[in-house]
Amino acid sequence: MRYCPANAIRIADGATEVIEEKCVACGLCVSECGNCGHSVRDDTGRVRALLSSGRPVVCVLATEFVAALHPMPTSEIENTVEALGFYAIESTLLGEELVAMAYERLHSREGGLPVLRSTCPVTSGWVRRFHPKLTQALAPIVPPYVAQARLIKALYPADVAVVYVSPCYARKDEFADPELGGAVDAVIDFIELKRMLAAANPPPGANGMQVCGVRRPSPIKELSLTDGYPRATLESRNLTSADVAVVRGLRALDRLLTAIEAGEAAPAIVDMLNCEGCIDGPAVNPGLSVFAKRNIDAAEREGRGRSTVSSRALLRYLPAVEVVRAHSADPVHLPEPSEEQIDVILAEGEFESREMTPDCGACGYETCVEHAVAIFQGNSTWDMCFPLQRRLLIRHAKALEESATLDPLTALWNRRVFAERLEDEMARHSRYGHKVSLMMMDIDAFKEVNDRLGHLAGDRVLSAVSELLRQSLRTTDIASRYGGDEFALILPSVGKTEAFAAAEKLRTLIEALSLLVQRDGQEESVAVRVSIGVASAGVHASDPIGLIEAADRALYEAKAAGRNQVRLAAG
Repeated sequence: MRYCPANAIRIADGATEVIEEKCVACGLCVSECGNCGHSVRDDTGRVRALLSSGRPVVCVLATEFVAALHPMPTSEIENTVEALGFYAIESTLLGEELVAMAYERLHSREGGLPVLRSTCPVTSGWVRRFHPKLTQALAPIVPPYVAQARLIKALYPADVAVVYVSPCYARKDEFADPELGGAVDAVIDFIELKRMLAAANPPPGANGMQVCGVRRPSPIKELSLTDGYPRATLESRNLTSADVAVVRGLRALDRLLTAIEAGEAAPAIVDMLNCEGCIDGPAVNPGLSVFAKRNIDAAEREGRGRSTVSSRALLRYLPAVEVVRAHSADPVHLPEPSEEQIDVILAEGEFESREMTPDCGACGYETCVEHAVAIFQGNSTWDMCFPLQRRLLIRHAKALEESATLDPLTALWNRRVFAERLEDEMARHSRYGHKVSLMMMDIDAFKEVNDRLGHLAGDRVLSAVSELLRQSLRTTDIASRYGGDEFALILPSVGKTEAFAAAEKLRTLIEALSLLVQRDGQEESVAVRVSIGVASAGVHASDPIGLIEAADRALYEAKAAGRNQVRLAAG
């Protein structure tokens, strides 16, 4: 989601899905997803249907086929592909030369709008969807594989079918554009062709067709660079001037187009590609770097054993084909929130104002406001906001920590924390002689409350006593639920006289509680009484266990003496 330059990936039900209206088929979601969560539509079934139809089928390979099919030797590529049942193999070289000638004528004209290169379906799709006002600036020229297909249909048998093997995924939809006149019958990418070659290796002529087998001279590319762009345009201009803009990648292209629309830039010619040339296309041996692929292609050209012929001279003897096309804007239409709705969404993300947003870009959007718009449109969620998720994680960790130390019913410290804190206080007493006292408190006749009024009433009593303890004790005192209806209170820096007085005060406050509970839809008053045993650290209670046992004995004495009273341990 963060890699997609069009923000055309949404999170739905914990998984990602493509927003078709925004997608320009750049393929980054496929190449960047380490879990193979996105894949490209398999169109090999359409090709197999053509091969078994009885029609002659010509395979047109993009001129990057040497790098795309590496390490298959160039000398074997035609034979191997023909063995699948293709009538003949062609490359797009002559189509690229035809298109380059058309671009040369177009660039020689002077006009107000810049001329945007349109041979790359990803970048032209970006213009049509995200900068529709510049659609009329797209060069009205077909891509090279369409020019090549039209040339093939003018030279081969009348019922010939053309299958184009592409270096990118976007051609798989582009060829069906009505503006291209159905020149191509099917498009697959080089990855799909490799799978077809790996799955079957039929002998030449297996489909009943006569395999061409004649190896013709190889034309020399004299006019065009990658994908049919004219050499003359770039060679005759100073690329450091504002006359020609060369952009690679959709984000750089978007910045340039935005500047053109704002009047900040006015290049006469824009050479725009999504990749570093088609040899860097997503379906051209994706495991290799663009530098390795260029080396492979250069080595093949240097070692080429075939005779060559001038493409410029050859085109004079070939039939003329139409290379003009029109482009239609296809703007993205999504609901737009109001400013007030954006502020509400930002508040849901726990941002107090637009000034408080970090704009970190971790969500895949440049600003938090853009992310809020995407959330409004249903294309993202706050799950993608790293700062928010970090805050929630810290909050959740804190809650977990509290749940591990607090009693869930009374919200007092649990027995584990009590034991740790008593250990600490007794260690201070042993080392420095600090005073420390302990109260053990038990609710009188608590079982009778549960039996007569029910456990909900018992929980109400426990909660009320706990709340009174929190309000009455010092911040340095430690009140905990020791178990059941029993509480333990640690009083640091308090001797036995002060501890006894504090216990008597608590007993009196609890006795004065006015507590109402529900029973069979009626309110009933419950009297709460407690017995308390108090012990202080000293000779007879010099460690945690000794102090607890002394306070417990005093508590037992209080209960045996009639309850609702305080007893002080001996010593």
